[in-house]
Amino acid sequence: MTDEPRFDVGILVAGSPASPRHLVEHRRTLEAFADGSVEFDGEAYLSHYQFGPEMESHYKRNGGSVAGFNGPCRADWLLWDIDRADLAAALADARRLAGFLAERYGTDPAVWFSGAKGFHIALRLAHDPSPSATFPTVARSFAEALAAAAGVRVDSALYDLNRIVRLPNTQHGKTERFKVSLLADELLELTPQAVWQRAAHPRGMSLPVWRGDTDRLAADWAAVEARVGRAAQARAERRAEFVPDTRAPRYFLEFLRFGVEPGERATTLFKCSAWLTEQGCPEKLVSALLTEPALDCRLSPSETARQIKCGIEHALRQRGATNAVVAEASAQAPAQAPAVAEADPMPGPSWSNPWPPPTFDFGANAPVEETSDEPTPTLADVPTQPTRARWRAVLERLTGDPQAVRQALQQLSIPDADLTRQAEGGLPT
Repeated sequence: MTDEPRFDVGILVAGSPASPRHLVEHRRTLEAFADGSVEFDGEAYLSHYQFGPEMESHYKRNGGSVAGFNGPCRADWLLWDIDRADLAAALADARRLAGFLAERYGTDPAVWFSGAKGFHIALRLAHDPSPSATFPTVARSFAEALAAAAGVRVDSALYDLNRIVRLPNTQHGKTERFKVSLLADELLELTPQAVWQRAAHPRGMSLPVWRGDTDRLAADWAAVEARVGRAAQARAERRAEFVPDTRAPRYFLEFLRFGVEPGERATTLFKCSAWLTEQGCPEKLVSALLTEPALDCRLSPSETARQIKCGIEHALRQRGATNAVVAEASAQAPAQAPAVAEADPMPGPSWSNPWPPPTFDFGANAPVEETSDEPTPTLADVPTQPTRARWRAVLERLTGDPQAVRQALQQLSIPDADLTRQAEGGLPT
């Protein structure tokens, strides 16, 4: 049972994110900080997910560290992080996403101003999903699908296994503003300046009660879970056949060629790192390929190294969980492919929302990856000299590891002539 008290282990960080980790009761801790029962000066964080006895054993075995844990988890609340350079833009997107969630499920989500440049929105997972090792992957896909349907870009790093989130009514380390709760009417009516003023002091407020459509929530979650299972099974089959992807995804090519906009840099670097690792690239090669483009995008060296490391670790965790996912999917697979049901009509409005939410499909027709009418190019299709200069620099750094270079050429379909051609001019600034 997911209500089992032992499967409510949370990771509490009292102080900066680098402070020691402590194991606590997740539900009681979140509720106490939210309603103001706990008065705490300074920063404090709690894990996004809840863990079971496996985390307790790992924590004791590793001397009070949660690093390296890859066991099962679950969540009572699923969070979205909207962070923008402009608070007004963040407020507009928070309104869109909160309104969309309220429209679709008929209940108000929890909304907090983060105390800096954004908002945290949380939806109670009232259908009580079971814990699993693949829970973070399903949670990420589910959250991204809803955000995309609302037309809002969110921070995907929030769904990493050991991610911690600032607790309500605690201070931001730089702004000294508090993470405070906002009611639905306040979210719609307050100006960015008024929101900022509300965060001058803590504001105790109980978490919202679920009053929505649990069946629809469960159906949406199950559709995403099945899609993630199919994708994992396809990856496992490719690995079993030793056939890596021969065409690089568009986001990877565009990251190398053009960079990415602020707000997407860390997420894109994480995805590129994970994809290269899935293709069998050794850690040294992944770092060599991605570090220079990341620094060109003005990510700090420490954030660059962290996102590359997190992407590698995520891909390795996925690889370890694949066998279990495939076995479960195979056992539950029907004799023939089921017909795809028509999308449910949108429910009547239950929350004031000035932006009509778009329709979207959680089911079998939902794409696993972004699609385009144009064929996805390979790296050989990218003729820019700056890109060739980057690749040349990579090869020079890897002269001591010819096997890794050959592996890159084979897996990424880059002609030797294009890689070794002398580049003209310097790298873009």
